[in-house]
Amino acid sequence: AIAQVERLTRVVDDLLGRTRGAGGPTPAVSLDSTIAALQREWQPAFEQARRSVRVHGERGLLVRSTPVALSQILSTLLENSLAHGRGTVDVHARRSGPSVIIEVSDEGDGVPAAMAAHIFERSVSSGTSGSTGLGLALARDLAEANGGRLDLVQAQPARFALFLSEASDD
Repeated sequence: AIAQVERLTRVVDDLLGRTRGAGGPTPAVSLDSTIAALQREWQPAFEQARRSVRVHGERGLLVRSTPVALSQILSTLLENSLAHGRGTVDVHARRSGPSVIIEVSDEGDGVPAAMAAHIFERSVSSGTSGSTGLGLALARDLAEANGGRLDLVQAQPARFALFLSEASDD
């Protein structure tokens, strides 16, 4: 919980910095190290729920994003999968042209058809206690602020895809 609060604080600081014009070029971030840190952070919660996260796909990928934004987007997807999904959560990374696609899916029932078209709107929530309905909306905004895109590519079972520009290691 503390790690999540600290990450959200960094997200807010990052967003405030961008609004004040403290931008600049988007840095290159190691996808492997970001996912490994999130696995460590989320492992206790998934173990308690008797579930697991499986990471597969291409290794050594670098993406254009702030580290804070990438971490928050993927954390939101893991959190939603834990709260609303079932079974193993798959995180799959691959190149596609000049982009890197990170897909997050699970074995649950997915997103109800009536909700799928509105899933990224603020205040849209499944009604889970404590849910603000800001998670996916904020995650999509962060993806767009970093030149990327976050989409629900399959509703049942749910599969989200984060598209980011690949960065070179120069």
